[in-house]
Amino acid sequence: MQKVPPVEHDLLTGGLTMSCASLWCQFLSEEFDWQGNRSLSEYYKRRAQELSLAPTGSLHDRRLEEAIKTWKR
Repeated sequence: MQKVPPVEHDLLTGGLTMSCASLWCQFLSEEFDWQGNRSLSEYYKRRAQELSLAPTGSLHDRRLEEAIKTWKR
């Protein structure tokens, strides 16, 4: 288990920053892999790779926000 990444929101739009979203997707990918959920691990791994190459900005992703909420409790 890794250290839980910080949550950073864009001040203008309120979405997650791209770097924050990428870190969270990488974290969730590794956690789901450790738990044996291969399909969610692959989904978040692919998202992390896509977001690491994305331009600076923000992301509004309800699925990712819900996953973050479960880890931040």
